[in-house]
Amino acid sequence: MAWSISISAEGWEDIREALHKQGKRWLFQAVNEAKEQRNEPTLQGLFYTLAQETLADCAYELIEQTNTCDNGGFKYWIDPKGYYKVTIAE
Repeated sequence: MAWSISISAEGWEDIREALHKQGKRWLFQAVNEAKEQRNEPTLQGLFYTLAQETLADCAYELIEQTNTCDNGGFKYWIDPKGYYKVTIAE
């Protein structure tokens, strides 16, 4: 079951930190999946030109837009269908 995100500013910072710890390839795949599900242009062909930080920031913005987490929180959805999630500590 999915919930709307309802966390403090500190929780949002935890999400940002967790994303910046993810690998570049995983972030690239997560962002592309989210963009594909939203019928937006993907980042294909840009893997080597985009920085890991840029992808983490993009994933953060997608989480804000998706505004969805797993039941109970702690796993935040990057894409609308929840294929890619970032976890923060309980």
